[in-house]
Amino acid sequence: MPALCVCGEITLNFAPCMRYFRTYPWALQLLLFVLMIFTLASLGQLCLQVLLPKVYGVQLSSVLQVNEHSAPEMIHVALLAQGILSVMLFMVPSLLFANFAHPKPKQYLGLNAPKRPAHMVLSVMLIVTAMPLLMQLEWGMSQINFGPDVKVKQAAAEAVQKAFLTMPTFADFLRTFIVMAIIPAIGEELFFRGMLMRFARQKARNMVMPIVFTAVIFAFSHSNYYGMPSILLAGALLAVIYYLTGSIWNGILAHMVFNGSQVLLTYLHVVSDSSNGLHVGVILGDGLLFGWTLQMLWQRRTPLADNWYQDFDQPKNTETDKESAIFN
Repeated sequence: MPALCVCGEITLNFAPCMRYFRTYPWALQLLLFVLMIFTLASLGQLCLQVLLPKVYGVQLSSVLQVNEHSAPEMIHVALLAQGILSVMLFMVPSLLFANFAHPKPKQYLGLNAPKRPAHMVLSVMLIVTAMPLLMQLEWGMSQINFGPDVKVKQAAAEAVQKAFLTMPTFADFLRTFIVMAIIPAIGEELFFRGMLMRFARQKARNMVMPIVFTAVIFAFSHSNYYGMPSILLAGALLAVIYYLTGSIWNGILAHMVFNGSQVLLTYLHVVSDSSNGLHVGVILGDGLLFGWTLQMLWQRRTPLADNWYQDFDQPKNTETDKESAIFN
């Protein structure tokens, strides 16, 4: 049986001749993750800058400035570019770092199977009942005058969104749903909840600071100025879902429903008039339903293990596990 050299020793195990990132100090791990994000995001942008003119005859700068009146072909290219940039910024760095950092990357990212079927139902119900409240908050923010600069930037962001939501055919709907719902749900949950919340928890005394910190970064990563407080609260809610259920898959599903509902309703031409906000009765009723759903999820919680953020101890839950083991 052939032998391999591992760290200067002869062994019969086919282990890689490298140290996992988890053996490095916290600051060095974070630096490596940031460098990986910058490198991969820059690589994705560079590839688009080189390939788009050759393949489609358009520049990346013009693609990212589409609006609902742009040619369908230009919108399709813009969606493709948006999807690639999102994958290279959020999804690939998270998956790649987890594989370099830990021998069990799925557990490292929280990609454990949902422990209870009810968790998936309650996670979706929680985000759906939160949506009217978040929409009302965004409407309230839009009534405040933040100055001409914010107004111009908000209009530019909304123009791109309207372009992406121009879906005359079912193929357009599928394309938009993948780029605006599926890709962000997977990539952003792995990035913000799977990676950043783990890093933050390693330096925090409890879960409050990691949830708030990742929610703030999550909000600032979106170019929606009026919707920033709503996005912040949605990010905190997704973090709570991950914490209470112990599986990031529930957050991914809730995130996909949150983003995908707008795509689906727009495609079905179900558009509500929110120019005057929601009726007080609707807000109160929805708030009660949201509170009830949160209570149901709390009562059925299977939270993240007490030491889920540690790099060497096998995740342990004091309610079910007596002893903790060491990762291989």
